[in-house]
Amino acid sequence: MKTIFCIIALLFLASCTGAQYKAPNTTQDNNSQSVEAPAPGIAVGAATPSQCSAGGQVYSVYGDATRNGSRDSSENILNEQIVCNGVDGANGSNGVDGANGSNGSNGTNGSNGLSMVFQTAVAPTDQCAAGGTTLLMGLDADLSGALSVGDQNLQSVNLCNGINGTNGTNGTNGTNGSNAPVTAFTPVDIIEACGPTVAYKEILLRLHNGQVLASFSNNVNGDMTRLTFLPDGTFMNTDTSGCIFSLTTSGDGSTRSISWGNQVQQTWSML
Repeated sequence: MKTIFCIIALLFLASCTGAQYKAPNTTQDNNSQSVEAPAPGIAVGAATPSQCSAGGQVYSVYGDATRNGSRDSSENILNEQIVCNGVDGANGSNGVDGANGSNGSNGTNGSNGLSMVFQTAVAPTDQCAAGGTTLLMGLDADLSGALSVGDQNLQSVNLCNGINGTNGTNGTNGTNGSNAPVTAFTPVDIIEACGPTVAYKEILLRLHNGQVLASFSNNVNGDMTRLTFLPDGTFMNTDTSGCIFSLTTSGDGSTRSISWGNQVQQTWSML
């Protein structure tokens, strides 16, 4: 309201300069000549810190001789008004605490009650020319503890053996040894993160090369579940146990371990 009043006052003062005046007689004729004074205009600019410590605006009324709606350098300022912003007031006192809200109702059971189940089969030759293993997985919808047709989010991944390379030169005969080593991606151990905490436990598969294969979801409800190799980091099971576990690799990359309950539970070698 103060700013509007100041602008009206400026315009009122400027209107006083808007009257016509008579120019003196010239030698050419005896008629007086009427010359119209410049129209008033208003220019608005920001106030300097020395003018307004909290900021503000400067309203300048000038004679718009060129009548172009903006102040030229040759046009005089007739009146000027500085309008400053008000400074911030002191903080008010804290209000009183509100009353406690009522308890919410219990929610319904969600799909996060389902655990993951796994099953292995021989990989088809058209997918793995050198043989391999097909790993099947899904959400145990029928709570059978094993993979079945009625389970949800059924998925599979083929872990193929490498193709034989070219024959090397014959070596010397060695002593009889144990069976040849398994392939790098063969499952060699099952890890029950945080132990058997629920009836249908979500498990991790440790592979021969030290990697860990597991189901991975985008939330605790088990949505968008797929197989993945778990990198080092901290994870949560989706089997309703609330289990939080961590995977870490040693600095030299020779061993890997899994921890929960603030202590290392298992350690194994990396190939």
